[in-house]
Amino acid sequence: MSVRCVGIRWNSSKPSGLDVAERLIGQLRRRNVDVCLDDDLRSALGCMDCLVDQFHRSQLLIVLGGDGTILSGLDRAIPNDIPILGVNLGRLGFLTELETDELDERVIDRLLAGDYDIDTRTTMMIEGLDKLEYFALNEIIVTRATPSVRILSVEYEANGTLVDCISGDGLIVATATGSTAYSLSAGGPVILPGLDCFVLTPICPHTLNARPVVVSAEERITVRIRDGRDGVQAVLDGRRIVPMEGERSEITIRKSDRPARFVRLREKNYYGLLRSKLSEWTH
Repeated sequence: MSVRCVGIRWNSSKPSGLDVAERLIGQLRRRNVDVCLDDDLRSALGCMDCLVDQFHRSQLLIVLGGDGTILSGLDRAIPNDIPILGVNLGRLGFLTELETDELDERVIDRLLAGDYDIDTRTTMMIEGLDKLEYFALNEIIVTRATPSVRILSVEYEANGTLVDCISGDGLIVATATGSTAYSLSAGGPVILPGLDCFVLTPICPHTLNARPVVVSAEERITVRIRDGRDGVQAVLDGRRIVPMEGERSEITIRKSDRPARFVRLREKNYYGLLRSKLSEWTH
């Protein structure tokens, strides 16, 4: 595949990314490739002749930032079926492929020639909501809507069969990709990203026997509120909130038919990645 247009997204809280973006734009233009930017990046660089917010024209989206920036970039990538290349400007960067000093001329040529593999990752959605807007790559969390310290009681089912009833701070329904995010901090297992499954992780359960459960991603997970007097909400990847009140006192989470697609330029040792990334994440 010949790439004719490349989109670039930038985390505006990372000023160091501007130099990277400027160099990248120059590399692409020398190869007669159109460049599409978000409005923040265009304004920061004064690149008035670049395409703005026309990411549907792109065959590749390069995201300059960390995992959070990649999650926001999925809003453009998934509806338009665009693969993402993550360039790490952050600390963790589980989803990124390159460090900034690796984005050289040789890599640009490979990208434009389509000389890379695609890593497809499962995403999830809440039934009844727009699948192009309300999706999650990492997790959907059912939690309190206010800072109240009241106990939240929920029950959850897999394909109509009761898994557990818990009281505590809520429940995390995570993909394999999201198993190294909030679910890990809550005591959930690390799951290899190639596995097509969900992990159901209670958050601070007020019991000794509630444990994370791994189920197939083909299961439909229903979460029902039993006691949420101060309000409950579902939070998708920490970015979108769905109030769970009134008629929506329960939600059903299922695998989305819109996966996330990531560019991979080399084979990765996932166990080595875990060791290096998690040992760095100290503050």
